Order: sequence, then structure tokens, then C-alpha cells
Amino acid sequence: MTYYDFDPEIQQVFSSQFGDIPLSDWESWLSLSDREEYEDSAIKQSGLPEESLSQIETEKTDPRSFSVNVDTFITSHEDSVLVFCHTSGTSGGSIKDLKWFYMSRELVSLLWAPGMQAIFQKSGLSPQSAAVVFVPSRGSDDGLFHTSGKKVVKLYSAEVSQRLVLSIMHPGSYLIHEYKDSRTIEVLAELLTLDRISVVSAPFLTVLGWADPERLRWGLEKSLREPVTTVEGEQLRQRIEALGVEAATLKLREELSQVLSDATLIFSATAMTEKEWEVIRQFLSWERGEEKVTNLYVGSEVGPFAANLERDWKRMHVFPLTIPVIEYRGVRELISQTDHTEGRLLVSRMHNGKPVINVDTGDVIHVQDQDGLPVIGGEILRDSFELKRDVIVSPEMGEDLNIFVGSYFDLGEMKIRNPRLLVECLSQRVGVKGAVVIRVVDNRWEMVVPAGKKPCSQEIERLLPLCPGGDVIDEALSRRDLRIRLVEEPMVSEMPRSTLLTKVRNGELPKGALTKWPLYVVMPSDFPHQPI
Repeated sequence: MTYYDFDPEIQQVFSSQFGDIPLSDWESWLSLSDREEYEDSAIKQSGLPEESLSQIETEKTDPRSFSVNVDTFITSHEDSVLVFCHTSGTSGGSIKDLKWFYMSRELVSLLWAPGMQAIFQKSGLSPQSAAVVFVPSRGSDDGLFHTSGKKVVKLYSAEVSQRLVLSIMHPGSYLIHEYKDSRTIEVLAELLTLDRISVVSAPFLTVLGWADPERLRWGLEKSLREPVTTVEGEQLRQRIEALGVEAATLKLREELSQVLSDATLIFSATAMTEKEWEVIRQFLSWERGEEKVTNLYVGSEVGPFAANLERDWKRMHVFPLTIPVIEYRGVRELISQTDHTEGRLLVSRMHNGKPVINVDTGDVIHVQDQDGLPVIGGEILRDSFELKRDVIVSPEMGEDLNIFVGSYFDLGEMKIRNPRLLVECLSQRVGVKGAVVIRVVDNRWEMVVPAGKKPCSQEIERLLPLCPGGDVIDEALSRRDLRIRLVEEPMVSEMPRSTLLTKVRNGELPKGALTKWPLYVVMPSDFPHQPI
């Protein structure tokens, strides 16, 4: 077995702790033929008592209620190995706001192992093939620690879930590194030595880093300035220097395309633009509609929830490992019974021996099919929430403001979905620079667009119907519910990225603070109708 692992010691802990968990018969999920069979299967496999169904209309669980204080937990438990996962802190508050969850063997066996197995096995991983995995850079408190005679593992849930896969599925070979190293000479050299790569589990931006020649060249140039410590890495460095960076970039891109040609990519496709899809299609010689992609929905609070178990990545199957509920404007119904095709996802499941009812994911999903295994759309949208971190706000905006971000905004008759696609489209067509703001002025919505000195508002209004999600804004304009105002500079912007990076690296902010939001909804704090 060949493996390239930036922390092999921690993988040994996973293998010893979880490696003997038996594999599940997840393929039988696809044979569920109706709603009743699905509900019976979900109750059985989730481990929830049947009376839990009677509580879904009245109870709701904040994930923080079953988050643990790691230090206190360590001292009060006798197990010699303790594994914890944590959230990414997307809301961007203090590092202390991260939620930590204990990954007991019972929880892993019931929820995480069968769900992650389904995702990777469906994608083609087997004991004869290789897996390529990239995970987030670790936080200041992450890693393997020896405390009070115990081994303590603390990691992002993304790394926990994928190290779990490696421990239970035993691939023939694997590579696992952090996102930030995906274009370094050493890691690229390791990747190119692997045979029979069947899966690549990494964010689409990581794959774009190989597919886009400019991004790949930038990574190589940066890596050439750093020391190389492996034989494979030194050999690749010499090749790059002999060819020159420009020629080496094109050659390496071709070699990466060949070594990844039979692989299925595993990532969340929600935020991808059509331009990004085209770059990856061209890189891997895919025809439109024939993409080898497993789109997935895995959350720290709810585990592996859904993935496309068939070819179409825009149709994700909900795993029968939890009891999902759709909440729409206060009404809650089982996903298998709801009449609402769209709503906020609540999930009931067992957590370390105790039922937790209607865990609030904060995400909005779209229900496509309810016969047998439920099917949801490929977009998972983050419902709007109040931003906790500081941003730069124009004095013109006033004081005592609530600032909301997300990828789904329910603003009465105006529902904005995945605004990144809209803002990206406007950026390409008319040069919009920076985040768009929607705010209330004189009891009417105003969309503030940082467009520099070039376009006029009529030009943007003309282009709106041509952009993803722009029809919603166009309809609001027609109803006179909204007006567009152009400004030269963004009225709300992030702190300098270098400042945020320093705070993240110093452990002052969680990694989620680096999330760039394309749209801010800004409301006076005393406005009666807030968007959450």
C-alpha cells in the first residue's frame, strides 16, 4: 500500500478506533419503493424511537445544545481515545463560538460510517483503487494531543469524515493533504505517482487550481521559492526548471488530466458558476451532462445527509439515516410528506445514545421527489443569518445596523437564491466590483451596486433577466418594490484579507471568517421585519 499523508499518526488512531466497523448495504436504500418504506427504514436505521415523530411539530434543537466543552469532556470520560470534530465558524464570530461534537464509536457506526461509505463507494473507491483527498488547513487547536493519559483528536468535520473513509474502506493507496498544499511541487509529485485513482475528494476550487493554467502556474512559482524535502519533489523541481515554468505548467496540467481521467470528483457543487464548470470539463475532457461528479451534503451537526447515488449530480438522494423535516414559514412536515418543495432543513437523529429532535441546520433545500428515497436538488443554500464579525461599512449606511449574509434570503415576495451566481454574472457583463447591498430606504428595497463609473442603472436592469436569479430582482423592479442605485465603491466590504488571515492563523477567528459574501442585506436594528 502506498500512502502520502501529512499526518500518518492521526490516521493510525482512526484505523485503530474505527477500522473494524462493518460496511453497510447502502445500495438497498435505492430499492425503497414508497414513502412508507422510506419512513420505516429511516426510523430503523436512525435508531430513533418511533414516538420521536410526534415531537417534530413542537421541538427544535440548537446544535450548540449538544456541543461539548472539550477540556471538561476529557476529564469526565475514561475512554483512552477521544475524537472530536468541530464546525468551520462561517458566521465569523470568535474562535470560541465553534461547536465541538464528540465522535463516539456508536455515533460513527450509526450515522457517519454508512453515509460516508455510500458517498465514496458509489464514486468508485475500492480496495484496489486509490483515493486523493484534500482537507481544510487545521486550526490552532487541531491535531492529536496526549492529555491525562489519553489520545485526543480534534479536527474539522471535513477531515474527520474523510479519515473515517480511509479507515473503514481500506483503499489500495491514498493521498491526503491540506487544501493549501494542493499546488506545491511535493504534493503534485506524489499525486502523479499514484495508479488507478478512482476518487478525488476536494473542493471544486482545489480542482480549478489544477485545471486553470494561470492558477497552476502561480502555485508552481510560489512552490519553487520553498524548500523541497522528498526525492519525488526534487525530481519534479528539476523537470520544471529544465522546461521553464510556462512550459512545465502546460505539461503538468496534461499529466494531471491523464492521471485523473478515470476518477470521480467528490465536492459540493452549489456555488459553482458555469464558467468554472467549463474549465473543469475541458481539463478532464468531459461532455456537458456526462460529468463524473458526486455532489454531497455533509454537515458537522447532521453528518452525511445526501449525495447523488446515481449519475445526475443535480439530484441528491437523502440517506435513510436521520428523520428530515422541512420548515417553511413556521410549518413543519416530514420531507416525505411535505407539500412545500422548498424550506429550511431540520434533522432528527440519535446523538451518542440520546435523541435530538429537529436539529436546525440553517440550510434551505429543494425537494424534487418523495417516492421511495427522497430526492433533493443539487443546491444547498445557507439561510440568511446575522453576521457576527466586523466589516467595513460606509458612513452613509448609518448606525445601529443588522447585517445579514447567506445564500438564501426570504424578503417577502422577493426570494434571492445563490446570489454569488448573480453577482458573478454582473461582474463579467458590466464590471461590478465588490459586494452588492440590499437595504431598506423609505420602506422600499434598494439594491446598491458597486459598478465604478462605467454602466448606468438601465444597463444593469436590461441584463438582470440574463443572469442566474436576476429574474427575481427584475420582477421586484416591475412591481416597484425595489430600485437600483449605482455607486463607485462597495458600501459594505470585508476587512483586508491579510488581516483576516493573520487573525485566523493566530487563532483569533475561525477559518469560516475567510468566507467572502457577494451580497449583504442591511437593516436598521429597530426595523420590524428582519430577514431571519
